[in-house]
Amino acid sequence: MSTTATLQPQARPSSLHAVDGRSLARMTMVELDSLFGELDPAGLDELQGRKRGRVLALSGLDWIPSTARSAVFGLLHELPIWRGKSFDGEFGANAWLFANQRLQFARFLVREAPALDGEGSVVRLDYDVAANPAPLRRILGELRHLAPGLFLARMQILWGDRVVKVLYFTLES
Repeated sequence: MSTTATLQPQARPSSLHAVDGRSLARMTMVELDSLFGELDPAGLDELQGRKRGRVLALSGLDWIPSTARSAVFGLLHELPIWRGKSFDGEFGANAWLFANQRLQFARFLVREAPALDGEGSVVRLDYDVAANPAPLRRILGELRHLAPGLFLARMQILWGDRVVKVLYFTLES
């Protein structure tokens, strides 16, 4: 009697079977674009309170091998710089420095809106608020539901008539 192992097909980058920061940080911006396009928008009620953030990809770094890129973003995640975001109703702010500190900078409005690339709807994080310095007011974040308590988001900057994608990150309850 012969035993043969049946191999599972290799998971696509957008497979939700292995949703964790390390596997997502190995993905390129193009792969994250594809994954983002497949996701459903998050509900505004899911976003209340503090969410821990993890940077996954930065525009221009896809040339770095995926393992090294993942290691760099893993190290960045451990540094006490950007900690995530806090949401309070229709408003939010970025949490900076140590997790137990309440230093918040770069405030934004939270609302449902069409995606800037025209592919469905998103929760938009709009930094065009009076509390922010002028350069920050050109930032627009977009967020979709990735898994229970986990969200995939991208930060974009309006540059003249263009939308420039800067980075991808996750937020987690």
